[in-house]
Amino acid sequence: MTNVILCSIGTILAILWMILCIKSGTKYDELVEKIDKNEYFAKELFPIGFVVIEILKIDFNSTIMKKKISKVSELYGIKVAKQLVLTDLAAEITYALIIAPLGFLFAVFANDVTVLILVFLLIIVLVFYLEYDKDSKVQKRRQDILRDFPHVLSQMALLVNAGMPLRETMEVTASKGKGILHQELRILVDDMQNGIPEYEALSNFAERCGVDYVRKLSSLIIQNVKKGSAELAIVLMELSGEVWRNRVSSVKEEGEKASAKLLVPILIIFVGIIILVVVPIFRNVSF
Repeated sequence: MTNVILCSIGTILAILWMILCIKSGTKYDELVEKIDKNEYFAKELFPIGFVVIEILKIDFNSTIMKKKISKVSELYGIKVAKQLVLTDLAAEITYALIIAPLGFLFAVFANDVTVLILVFLLIIVLVFYLEYDKDSKVQKRRQDILRDFPHVLSQMALLVNAGMPLRETMEVTASKGKGILHQELRILVDDMQNGIPEYEALSNFAERCGVDYVRKLSSLIIQNVKKGSAELAIVLMELSGEVWRNRVSSVKEEGEKASAKLLVPILIIFVGIIILVVVPIFRNVSF
């Protein structure tokens, strides 16, 4: 009886999959063509996911979707962020709808419901992997920016304090390194040279970086540009001092965490040594 139910559900899901496949037709071919095949497996099947998204009328203006789009925009830019979030969602739905019918089928052949549970766990892992992959890339990017930020800010503060104009300061600082922050500074300089207002270019720069300190720097520069840049050097020096103090504090915390992590293997080694020494002694002792 269980196998009949599983077989019926699997058949229904397989039929649903075929209906969605037929319904998608060639409507999403252009979207699929733009997808990087190195980033996604079996992209040719993604129209199934796109159809489901359209049927469910998923709102990309919701809070959750906006957060996802904001994160992805840090990696690839705001212009393609929404498209990439759409692709991720289509991939998750597609993989789930392909694996689920196969799970029911394998469970029937194996005559074991455990197979079905494992298949659903596989679906969950795939979905979490797609979400985690982007999150981990964003976190790594932010860490790279934070690592370079104190040095970049110190250099900017010194140049402005020496009397160099702000835009020239940014150009010089951007040319002094190859990190992500330096790349974003070069984009900022290019934006301003192409006629984008300074406040707008700085706001875009802060959003692309996604780091609180960069947002604070952009906000301070915008405020001082509007009021006049007389106090800009002082403000940058103060922020630089704050950032360096925070950096020292962070390094200390990381050192303490590393020390705590080392305690576990040390304790394991210690227990192992105790066992190696004590066990032979007890073996030789006669009671």
